[in-house]
Amino acid sequence: MEALQVYETTYSLTKVLPRLICVITGKGPMREYYRQLVDSKKWKNVDVITPWLDAADYPRMVASADLGVCLHTSSSGLDLPMKVVDMFGAGLPVCAFNFLCLDELVEDGVNGFTFKTGDELAKLVVNWFTGFPDNPEQIALADRMRRELAKFRDSRWEDNWDTRAKKIFEN
Repeated sequence: MEALQVYETTYSLTKVLPRLICVITGKGPMREYYRQLVDSKKWKNVDVITPWLDAADYPRMVASADLGVCLHTSSSGLDLPMKVVDMFGAGLPVCAFNFLCLDELVEDGVNGFTFKTGDELAKLVVNWFTGFPDNPEQIALADRMRRELAKFRDSRWEDNWDTRAKKIFEN
């Protein structure tokens, strides 16, 4: 919410950002709380929608986005967010909340960005969309990240196992 508020304020002050449509998916127990919180905001340049998508529609929605955001946290610090894998599978760069093992999936500045605070997320989103869609620096960065994500999509489970874990278990 903090990042969306910063985006709204920055839009109003600078006029160098596009209007933002933020899609929040899921049916978690906090869904209604956040829906009411969003409804209480009087944003003019940030729209938040919370659809429940059929399995076939979810990848289409992800593939149509310009930037993904993942707020997943890991209580153990050891599990990776499948939403990021979904986004990477669609060639979508992400901003992901940073925790213990996230760097196994998200390489900051290479295939996405990591953040720890709402302020850091706000800066990433504002920077990504400044001058969008005609900002040559952002276009070059997005293209470079999509090339990295193509490598990710070409990598298979067994290849990753051999590279990252097999040596640990072979002793």
